[in-house]
Amino acid sequence: MNGAASASQSPPAFWRDTGRGLVWLAYGLCCVWLALALSWWLYARLDYSYPLWYSLMDIDQHIAEYAPHNARKPGFAQLPPDQHQQAFAQISQAVHDRGRGLSGITYPGPSGMPIPLLTLDEVLHLQDVADLLGLGTAVSWFMALLWLPLAVCSARAGPPTYRARIAAAGVAAGPLLIWLLVQGPKAVFYQLHIWLFPPEHPWFFYWEQSLMSTLMKAPYLFGGIAVVLAVAAVVLAPALFLLGNTLIRPLAGARP
Repeated sequence: MNGAASASQSPPAFWRDTGRGLVWLAYGLCCVWLALALSWWLYARLDYSYPLWYSLMDIDQHIAEYAPHNARKPGFAQLPPDQHQQAFAQISQAVHDRGRGLSGITYPGPSGMPIPLLTLDEVLHLQDVADLLGLGTAVSWFMALLWLPLAVCSARAGPPTYRARIAAAGVAAGPLLIWLLVQGPKAVFYQLHIWLFPPEHPWFFYWEQSLMSTLMKAPYLFGGIAVVLAVAAVVLAPALFLLGNTLIRPLAGARP
């Protein structure tokens, strides 16, 4: 009788392991977010390796082909590569500084007089990007506060079975992977812009009409940057997972 009563009071093994899987998933997603945030921060300090992408993606030829069609912004194609790269660095630095200085970015025109690099719509869009990065930074600090508490909860709950881990990872990543496979990266990139930016603010700019878009060879440059960030996150996320478990081991009371 006592054994039956005890069995009825304890949760079924399936639900217990599901709970462990959800706690493990929450901790894992926190580590993935922090890994991406750290990778982004470090890569931004390097201006996203723009000089390397400039060479690999033949951005100089891209600028030479499309920039001359932009009658409002003459002379950009004639600038040397280091000034193209400097222009990108100025945009990157301004976007990571709350958008300050975007409207003041210029390049020397054919007569030697400075010409604003960005149009008003481009400044508005980049300000939206800066605001989004600011929000992402706030979320990252929040995730940093949750990192060790989630590690404690995960350790105390105990490790889920590998089946539960695979199921949890599939629930988290499956929809995104299916979306990417069905729609393609470019369609996903554009849809994210529709969701993330105000509908009244332009975010799509033709190469022939935008030095910003031409300079970045959008969206191809963003694809290369995304690959670098993803690879860095794949390396950093497990490291953060293991580091968190190591730091909280004396406090967690976890089972070996």
